[in-house]
Amino acid sequence: MAETMAANQIAASQARSSRRMRKLLERTLGYTAATMIGFFFIFPVIWMFFTAFKSDQDVFRFPPTLLPHAVQYVDVAGERLPLYTVSPPDGEPRKLAMVKVSEGQGTYVNPDDPSEVFQTRARYAEPVLTVQFQWHNFVDAMNRGARPGLKVNFWTYFKNSSIIAFFTIIGTLFSCSLAAYGFARIHWPGRDVVFILVLSTMMLPFQVTMIPLFLFFTETLHWGNTFLPIIVPSFFANAFDIFLLRQFFRGIPEEMLDAARADGASEFRVFWSIVLPLSKPVLATIAIFTFLWAWNDFLGPLLYLNSPEKFTLALGLQDYQGQRNVAWNQLMAASVVFTMPVMIAFFFAQRTFIEGIKLTGSKG
Repeated sequence: MAETMAANQIAASQARSSRRMRKLLERTLGYTAATMIGFFFIFPVIWMFFTAFKSDQDVFRFPPTLLPHAVQYVDVAGERLPLYTVSPPDGEPRKLAMVKVSEGQGTYVNPDDPSEVFQTRARYAEPVLTVQFQWHNFVDAMNRGARPGLKVNFWTYFKNSSIIAFFTIIGTLFSCSLAAYGFARIHWPGRDVVFILVLSTMMLPFQVTMIPLFLFFTETLHWGNTFLPIIVPSFFANAFDIFLLRQFFRGIPEEMLDAARADGASEFRVFWSIVLPLSKPVLATIAIFTFLWAWNDFLGPLLYLNSPEKFTLALGLQDYQGQRNVAWNQLMAASVVFTMPVMIAFFFAQRTFIEGIKLTGSKG
């Protein structure tokens, strides 16, 4: 009997150990797969970031390298000369400073003894590279634009994108919160039917309404080549954000609002003093969504903006890329500046963002 119990305990212990090992293996494989997939998506961003620090020659270097490199320089008799590894067919490789190259023939000197001068074919020399970040690329990129003759640079594009994003966020929060409160807390005839009609507008793609809106804003209101066609529609709400806010507002206890009404608070006072302060997580979520959309929007500015002075960063980057001579390192530097506000906003607001999504999804 004792032997049987001991055998059962050993078998149970082995089974537990086997389950732990299996769970550990599954977790390890899951984390490994997630890391590999995540790296697959983030690698272009990493490449863009490091390319922004490369020199013009380093961008086209083959084989390509991730880190930015530059030719190492040495001081020879008070003059800075590039350092090369010279490997002539009849001698040992040596690190020499290049003085000049003429008709494929290179002249080199010994950095330790400038009196030693060597001449050999330039194809036998390879530059000595060192990791070096070209920080000035960011300043050069932002001070440079696709239309320098018009005194337009990427700072102009950055300012325009910031103006559009700011007023779009204000308009969206203002209009969508009011509309959502009306659908969630105010009873009026046909409320649910109208709400369904509002949600049905989400099925209309922008390409369907693009031409009528363009004709309305440009031909009827004469708002062409201004920010108004991009900003003003945000003050008339949108179905998706109304839905998110309505779901959150419905989760606020009705007794709290009734108590405020009993104390003489108007409906707008209830909305402004009670509902909005309790809705900070979902408001922050909508603000992030709106900022991402407004900052990255390309089609809207492309339709309505004609003057380079009014281009956003999305349009400015595309316009610069379409020019004949493109400095790719500066283009990547401007792209990093374009993406940094999005990363910074999500980094500092990710807790509120996730909380808002979770609370919105849990409300009935």
